[in-house]
Amino acid sequence: MKSYSLLFLGLLTIGLLGSTLWACFSVSTGDGKTSGAAVAMNQEEKIAVVTVANFDRLKEDMARGQGDRLTAFAVLLQIPQEQQAEFFTLTQEKFPVLFPSGQVAANEMIATLTRELSYHPQIHSILAMD
Repeated sequence: MKSYSLLFLGLLTIGLLGSTLWACFSVSTGDGKTSGAAVAMNQEEKIAVVTVANFDRLKEDMARGQGDRLTAFAVLLQIPQEQQAEFFTLTQEKFPVLFPSGQVAANEMIATLTRELSYHPQIHSILAMD
């Protein structure tokens, strides 16, 4: 039963991430339809766009150390599944550092998270590789 739950969570995460990316990258044709053409973006730009689009929910998930947006964010950051629980704990423990005020912008949080991940090399992430 546990394996089905993990499979479902994985598929849900991929679906959330995919729908978020589709919404962020599809191009409007001007007549209310989208062409489906994606704008070429590097990984850093994708992280920024997805973070901005999900910032409030992601912030809530980070405060709790769990949630669909945080899981999707970990996948986007290419954190291996076996390290995601540690990543979730890190974001919860470092929440006051990541969000020292209510005025923190998404790019500021990403910069702080990048710095925090550099202090935790056991968590492999695309941010830590920059």
